[in-house]
Amino acid sequence: MKKLIAAAIVAAVTLPAPAGVKVGGSEFVPKDLIFASADSTSQAGAEGTLPNDCKWTFLAETRIGRRENAQRCVRFYFKTSVVLTQSCPAKEATPVRRYAERITATDERCPDGSGRLNAPSADTKVMSSGTTVDGRRQEILRQADGTRVNLSYDEKTVVATVSFPDGTSDVLKLP
Repeated sequence: MKKLIAAAIVAAVTLPAPAGVKVGGSEFVPKDLIFASADSTSQAGAEGTLPNDCKWTFLAETRIGRRENAQRCVRFYFKTSVVLTQSCPAKEATPVRRYAERITATDERCPDGSGRLNAPSADTKVMSSGTTVDGRRQEILRQADGTRVNLSYDEKTVVATVSFPDGTSDVLKLP
């Protein structure tokens, strides 16, 4: 059954960020930055069938990391990942995995007069769901960092078009 589902997979581990680019002597993504586990509200998933008894799964998630400076101001980092996987029952068939990921950052935020600092939301939002004029199902999602995912599928192919907030985009396609 092809339907968009909220994924309830919560990992109990945190992942370190890769080494990053330096701008003005400061790293964009600090080497020791740790991203919190994604919770169910920051994930979206879907699944369906393809020819030859193959199946596909889709998962999009956003994790948040933070870096605090000496003045207690915080820069938040979003790590958004989109994965499209195909698996087939044949013994010699290896799963096919398409993957896209970006790390983006907010401007630095400082505590207000009462010392409070509001963290950004990590929620995934479904913007629309329906059928295109050519009969394909289409789901459009927006991740917390502004990443837009257009998932389009039918009984033969699945395409996830991922548009990141930095202006780049990736197209993940099965088969």
